[in-house]
Amino acid sequence: MIKPSFSFKYNGVPFEELDKQILTTPDGYSVILADGLRIDCKAEYYEKYGVTHWVNYWSNLSDAPSGQISELYDCDIVVPFKPDPPVTRKNRQDTWEPETFRVVRTMGANVKQDDLFTWDVRLWEGQETEAHCAFGRSALESFPFFDVTQNGNGVLVAVGWTGQWKAHFYRGADYCRIWFGIEHANFYMKPGESFRTASATVLEYSDGQDNAHNAWRRYIKDVVSPVGKPGKPETPPFSGLFWGGVPSAEMVKRWEGIVKEELPLDTCWIDAGWYEPLRSMTTADQSNDWPKVGTWNINEFYHPDRYKNLIRFLKDHGKKFLVWFEPERFKLSIAPWTKYLTRTDENKDDSVIIALNDDKVLEELTRKIGDVIEELELDWYRQDYNISPLEFWLHEDEENRSGITEIKYITNLYKYWDALLERFPHLMIDDCAGGGQRIDIELLSRSVPLWRSDYQCKWDCLPEADQMQNTAAAWWMPWSGIGYGPLLGDTYRFRSAYTGGIAVRTWEHVDPEWNFENAEVDFEWARKYFGEYVRIRRYFGEDFYALIGNSRENTSWNAQQYHDPEDQSGIILAFRRARSPFETLCARPKGFLADAEYEFTDADTGASFRRTGAELLKDGLELVIKEQRGSLLLEYRRVR
Repeated sequence: MIKPSFSFKYNGVPFEELDKQILTTPDGYSVILADGLRIDCKAEYYEKYGVTHWVNYWSNLSDAPSGQISELYDCDIVVPFKPDPPVTRKNRQDTWEPETFRVVRTMGANVKQDDLFTWDVRLWEGQETEAHCAFGRSALESFPFFDVTQNGNGVLVAVGWTGQWKAHFYRGADYCRIWFGIEHANFYMKPGESFRTASATVLEYSDGQDNAHNAWRRYIKDVVSPVGKPGKPETPPFSGLFWGGVPSAEMVKRWEGIVKEELPLDTCWIDAGWYEPLRSMTTADQSNDWPKVGTWNINEFYHPDRYKNLIRFLKDHGKKFLVWFEPERFKLSIAPWTKYLTRTDENKDDSVIIALNDDKVLEELTRKIGDVIEELELDWYRQDYNISPLEFWLHEDEENRSGITEIKYITNLYKYWDALLERFPHLMIDDCAGGGQRIDIELLSRSVPLWRSDYQCKWDCLPEADQMQNTAAAWWMPWSGIGYGPLLGDTYRFRSAYTGGIAVRTWEHVDPEWNFENAEVDFEWARKYFGEYVRIRRYFGEDFYALIGNSRENTSWNAQQYHDPEDQSGIILAFRRARSPFETLCARPKGFLADAEYEFTDADTGASFRRTGAELLKDGLELVIKEQRGSLLLEYRRVR
């Protein structure tokens, strides 16, 4: 079990040298310095998953300013690892053999084909590597999740902070030191001041990466994620996505078509552009105008009945309602409705962020957006964030108080979402932030990222990039979503998007070519494959195994297995890419019971075959795709 541990310097003195009291508490421990500064480390241990989680709460209990707090690391732990073999000219090389020590890192949501892709950093004794996010967005540039591993042993680590974090990894002779925190924290605390800082979540493992990441997925699913909790949906949504500038009357017509054709979309997703003061009536103009945010007043030019008919239609047909917001940003030229923060370069543009570090602004925001959620009777609240906050936070900080604006801003962001969830217990939150750029474990505990990368904003995004992203995301998240479309009818492309949630863009925009009757859809195909996706969707929250390395190459395959260990059923989803010369992949699926028998069914041909668990575990399974740019979906279940 990892012991929760943190560190900092106080007036330049290292933590271990400070005069302090350490008291055990029912939920962790407290550190009290001689001048009254108190840090409460509140920890939880989840034995079932091997996970330790902690968060630090800071209080200045005196009537005087505290000392200067610097080099603050909310996680500072040392994990034992076996020493490397003695270095010789022959063995000192970059190698990914299992016995080598390495830090597995994950790309951020950078609007690129390899978003969320993982790569290894090999560390020898005495070497260090570091990682950080960019511009105050917790999953931009680098994802805040790490696997530190050596020969099937290691730790999974999550940085719990939705602002600017920085992490370090140092390889000692027989250990790794891991420490991370808020990058620009260097401050004193005012009398009576209190706040929380970053959380840490750590999973120790000794039985291989696959088992470790599946234990992690179960922890996220069972403990962290709102999906599947009482009163919440069992999976993310299968949505029809529509631009906010599509008039309400036309929206109802499009949904009438979806219902008539028996397409099993379960959620109406209204994206940006539904608010005042917009008036554009072409796709091109609406695509340019949507950033003019701030009023959060329903636009009666597009929606004269304030969406009432659409809401009624959706409820009558058992559909959920999701609407996009971006409340932390507004245009000064549109609606400066509350106090806001400025940056050094005030001429950059007229977009600013609200002063969410101010508790009065938090109250205003909670009331303002909550009232719109109530009027629209929302099931899903989608929050975007298309601005980089770090320069605003640093510009606002007082002298010798670097990081305080960010800390209070992020703390109030958590309070804001918590308040919405308290007011609307049924509500689900979609964490967008420029397409996945604030995915971290703190927001995963309150939301689901339904659009985990803006790479899918490209209508011609590579299906192979979807395959890579789904494979990489599944390592860390049981539930997330992706955008798809607009064209239907390409089975390889559609299956490449299969993950916990999909937003279909076929009828998205305002121009007549996007109307339901003009979209040129093969409805027989759509019913078949939409139905297929709905049938298997639950498995994306179960155990996951990548059956081949996650490759960028178009000459390779992609193959994924999702396995329910409780009822011993699951799916294998495989793709032979457009230039792959290989008809067969010799895969080694996992999770089977040796003494059980399993029936596999090909979703395309209906053909079935049986294998025992012992055969599968010993010999693996041949996956055959005859044509290039082809896919294979095998559904399996235990029959004996």
